[in-house]
Amino acid sequence: MHQLFDVTHIISVWGYLGIFLIIFFESGLFVLLPGDSLLFTAGLLAPVFGFNVFFLTLLVIVSAFLGGLMGYYIGEKIHYLRRYNFFNKLLKQEYLDEAHNFFEKHGLSSLILCRFMPVVRTFTPIVTGIAKMKYSDFVRYSLLGSVVWSVVFVLSGYYLGRIFPGVEKYLTYIIALVVFISILPGVIHYLRIKRKR
Repeated sequence: MHQLFDVTHIISVWGYLGIFLIIFFESGLFVLLPGDSLLFTAGLLAPVFGFNVFFLTLLVIVSAFLGGLMGYYIGEKIHYLRRYNFFNKLLKQEYLDEAHNFFEKHGLSSLILCRFMPVVRTFTPIVTGIAKMKYSDFVRYSLLGSVVWSVVFVLSGYYLGRIFPGVEKYLTYIIALVVFISILPGVIHYLRIKRKR
């Protein structure tokens, strides 16, 4: 199990396929995996493992987008479970209406920003499906979010390696920094809510 969080192991042993599967599962299937650090490290080590960085970026975009679509589909199926009493109590109509209105109003920004927040990006596509966000809007916004996220993380890792040759020697520290930056928005948001209370 620990190998699923060892980004260098995934890249070196599983290559493109491993990266594709990890990003797919992390993008909307209730699975928490190392998305940000994996993409950044894959970009950084692309020359070492002979990866084509542009193909890698395209692969990640497709994987993230398809994972999001699967998450939306799962959310839709969960929505229809409301016919059963247990789920009807859990998924109250007022909550669904609030979520639906939120995504109608903030769909674009939420589906782009959620990509940069671990855990949140895993559950957001599912929630959009449960809330019955307009499918065409979800597809467009999710695709844009997938493109922005993939390009930022893969290419920032790649160009860091090009600008500072040998920086991969400090990979552990770099991954720790990437993880810290990834969770920082969530921590700030939590502290703001706590402070308001």
